Amino acid sequence: MGYTFTLRTIYPYLGTLWQAAGLTLALSLLAIVISIVLGAGIAILRRSHSRLLRFIGAAYVEVMRNTPLLVILYIVYFAGPSIGIRLSSFNAALIGLSLNSAGYMAEILRAGLIAVAPGQFEAAHAQGLTALQTFRYVVFPQVFRTIYAPLGNQVIAVILASSLASAIAVDEVASWMETVGSTSFRFFETFVVAAIVYLVLCQAVNLGRLGIGRMLFRQGAVAR
Repeated sequence: MGYTFTLRTIYPYLGTLWQAAGLTLALSLLAIVISIVLGAGIAILRRSHSRLLRFIGAAYVEVMRNTPLLVILYIVYFAGPSIGIRLSSFNAALIGLSLNSAGYMAEILRAGLIAVAPGQFEAAHAQGLTALQTFRYVVFPQVFRTIYAPLGNQVIAVILASSLASAIAVDEVASWMETVGSTSFRFFETFVVAAIVYLVLCQAVNLGRLGIGRMLFRQGAVAR
């Protein structure tokens, strides 16, 4: 007999699926917030007048963008205890995902800063604006418009990358998929369900990005 696709055996596990999806979303959103803060600091280092600070910022970006996230997670979770740092699987995943994403965030934010012409700062200073006012009213609106689309793409990338947290025992969607598949022996069905969950999460972010973009940038189209 041929293989019969059925979701009936998956129904009893749907309750834990929503918990896993919630954990995936929480992990991803926290990692995004932390990586934006870290990325902003690194982007500033990369724009510094100090050659040493520029080197430190560039080195961080290159290391994080050229090291697999799985390796970073293993280092944080498994190597940490050897130097006295013991973290829960969730916290280790959050730190590893944030550190990795910060490397990409730094380049996104740096591109936004580069897009602001130096004359903008001079004009703001000539108008008597303080440094904080210059950033709020002159720099940030231009930077945000430039980074809006790639920032949304990075949010989606982090959601997808969070699936690797299952390797260090975080009970998110990929972990649910592995557990339910091995328990029910309906691997194909669990793979399809997990793929649908990730698709829904990512499309929700994308639709939200487009909707918010249309409200914020009514005079210009938001790049897809």
